[in-house]
Amino acid sequence: MTVHAVLPGPVDTDMIRGWDIPKASPESVARAIFDGVDNGEDEIFPDPLSAEMAESRRRGAAKALERENAALLHAVSVGA
Repeated sequence: MTVHAVLPGPVDTDMIRGWDIPKASPESVARAIFDGVDNGEDEIFPDPLSAEMAESRRRGAAKALERENAALLHAVSVGA
């Protein structure tokens, strides 16, 4: 089993249709999500705005802590 986090920016849906900001189409976001799953990405940034933030998230403290915890979990499960 795999888990994927999808972290979209604004998507052109009824919820934010009236906002005057750049929005990705639902179709392009859906395609990018499926592409991310097919490529084995654990975090999927499916539109231009979220893609701009992807690298800073990958280098950030929260992601580093996530990697450390995953390594500990792997060490425990291998040693069990």
